[in-house]
Amino acid sequence: MANHVTNIIEIEYDANDNEVTEILEKLISLFDEDTPLTEMYEEHQDTRTWWEQNIGAKWAYIEDFEGPDNGYCRVNIVSAWAQVTEFVEHLNQLMGFTGKVTHQYMDEMPNFGGYNIYENGTVVKEFEIPDLYEKIEEEAEVRKASENLVFEDRHEENDWMWNWMWDYAYEMIEPEED
Repeated sequence: MANHVTNIIEIEYDANDNEVTEILEKLISLFDEDTPLTEMYEEHQDTRTWWEQNIGAKWAYIEDFEGPDNGYCRVNIVSAWAQVTEFVEHLNQLMGFTGKVTHQYMDEMPNFGGYNIYENGTVVKEFEIPDLYEKIEEEAEVRKASENLVFEDRHEENDWMWNWMWDYAYEMIEPEED
């Protein structure tokens, strides 16, 4: 089974831009109708190679959609093994390279995570942690030492880590405010 990657895409745009609104309405219809992301492309193939080259992962689907409302929408996409950077770039192109698009992603293990921020189609910030779980393990050692924790077994330690590690991981890939 593939590792799932969570992709959070936030789009800020001119609410009066009818072309962008139409693109987002089409994206909503994919979510509502459980239709593949390939429908956002004029031409597409249903092959793994095409998906990886044009969407970024061997499969992906919209898990949740919020908006569009007053120039903002948020799309949650689940993908296999990799983030959907190529799809986000295609979405930027469809929107005429306008507005701001923030794409955060995290592997479910969590092996890697990061973000890209686009303004008018250009990446203005990018950040990736390719060894995210190592960073979590380092943080666990710091927390164990500072709290003088000793665990009876690895299962008890894993339970303790799961209580805080996801918040910590998402904090690490939270885009910095300017």
